[in-house]
This record gives sequence, structure tokens and C-alpha cells, in this order.
Amino acid sequence: MRIVPGPMQALSLVVRTAPRAGRAFARPWAAARPRAGCAVVTWLLLSLLLLPLGVGAAGARFDSGLLFRIQSASSAPPSYLYGTMHSEDPRVVSLPEPVSSALSGAAVFVLEVVPDERAMAASAVAMRYGDGTLLADVLPVELYARIIDALALRGIPEAVVSGFKPWAVLTLLNAPEAETGEFLDIKLYRRAVAAEIPVRGLESMTEQVSALDTLSTDDQVALLRETLRTQAQLPEMFEALTEAYLQRDLRGLLELNDRFLRQADPALIARFETALIHDRNARMEKRVLPMLAEGGHFIAVGALHLPGEGGLLERLSRRGLTIERVY
Repeated sequence: MRIVPGPMQALSLVVRTAPRAGRAFARPWAAARPRAGCAVVTWLLLSLLLLPLGVGAAGARFDSGLLFRIQSASSAPPSYLYGTMHSEDPRVVSLPEPVSSALSGAAVFVLEVVPDERAMAASAVAMRYGDGTLLADVLPVELYARIIDALALRGIPEAVVSGFKPWAVLTLLNAPEAETGEFLDIKLYRRAVAAEIPVRGLESMTEQVSALDTLSTDDQVALLRETLRTQAQLPEMFEALTEAYLQRDLRGLLELNDRFLRQADPALIARFETALIHDRNARMEKRVLPMLAEGGHFIAVGALHLPGEGGLLERLSRRGLTIERVY
């Protein structure tokens, strides 16, 4: 299979959505087209997150695997770090026994952002200008028209996005449209809640959105143009990444990512890489350390936060933690 998608489509392993919130937000046009608007994003930053470019080759022990047992130097029980993919593909959401068992035995479930009402409200506010500015005011006329046409194909009318910031439109165009709403991360969350396992988040919505809000308008416009150029390749890209994910091939995911990003402006990617990958990985590292010392945590993050020199596995290994691939 030939894979030549552009950089803005290389995001399915770290993207997050809240399907229930998305459907509620989409309600004004849902009656006309029941599946329309289901890709409306609540995890805004993660929806736009580019996979890491130039993160360095993963060490051999972290070339593969999705579930890792992590033991601190203390006598605390081990914790687990699991790489997820934003997908409702039955092959992805069907939890392997080692993953199901690790989650069931956890004292605390941790994901990147807790999908509560506060996070949903924060995302809805952050998507829009608060000073009366309109999307049409900041986009070139021809680009605005193309964006509205592209959103119309997803059943999203102009009135819904007229006050959106450009990066918020990017999240709509780059997220795969939902059919069941049972994405892997949502399934894990619901499993934990049903089992009465306490849930914690590694980041707040405000922290995630702040990186997007600092993007220059020029950068956002450039990314919108690239997104439109490569929209037709989105399904092919998702399938390639899904196959690599199912093989638990972290090195393969990095190689696919490099191929996806090769067409992008290196300076633009570097700015994203710092704000959306390296800075966040460093923050995650800092916050998971006390959890790992306490033990008993099941921590789920996008799979491409795991490998590479700047990935969580190498970061935690350098801290002296014992890391064992389980699955």
C-alpha cells in the first residue's frame, strides 16, 4: 500500500475525542444527518497533536510493545503504562487479556485529561474567539470558502464554526468521524468508572489548550492549507497507522510518522514539536513519577508518547525505574 499523507493527518495515535460531548455539541444539525458532527473534538490539543518528528530512534527494548510494567525502587506494587490509539476499530478497542487484567487490578486509572464537565466546558470556550472576531476575519477569502465546503461534507454548517479559531477548525478536519463513539481511551475510562477505580488526569484542559492558543495566525493558516491538500489521504493514513499499532510496532510507527511529516515545513514542525511533544512529555514525566512511587497505577497515554529518546519510556528508564514489556 502506498502511503503519502501530509503532516496534519499524522495524528491518530494521540488524538482524543469525547463522543458524547461531540454529539451534544452537534445537536443543531444532528437531526438532518445523524452521524454529522460526531468528530467534534473535546480533547482539543490532542486532536491537533502532530506525532514527534526527530525524536530519535527508540532503544531496542522499546521498539515494540504497548503495555509496560514499571517498578520503582520502593516496595510499592508495580504500575502499568499503556499506549493507546484514538480509534473505534473493533481490532483496537478489543482489549487484550494482559491489558484488561492490568486495568482491573489497578488502584488508580490515569489518562491524559479526565473527560468531565469542566474539561468539556473549557474546551468549548477555548475553541471560540471571545471578542467578536470571526473565522472569516482571519482567513483569506478563498481559504475560508474551501474550509466551509470541507466542513459541509462532514455535515457541519458554517453557522457552527463562524466564531471558531483556526486551530479549532483543524481539529474538526483532522479527527476521524465517529460511528460508535466507543474509542479505545473512552472504553478504558468507562471500564474504570464502572469498576469504581479512581480516575486522575495528567494534564488539565487549560494546559493543553494553551499551546494551541499561542500559535500564530500564520501558522494556523498554513496548517489549514496543508490539511485541505491532504484530506483525501486521511483514511489510507489511518489504516497504515492502525496496522502498525496492532502489530505493537513502535519503531514502525515512528518510521511512518517520519514519512508523513517529511513534506512539512521543518520550521513549522519544530515549533509544534517543542510545544506539543517535548514540553508535554517532560510534564508527563514529572507527574507520573510520584504515581509510580506510590504504585498500583494504570496510566494510558497516546502510543507515540512512549518511544524515542524524548519519549516517556526512555525518560523513566533514565530515572532508574525498572521497565518490562508485558504486551
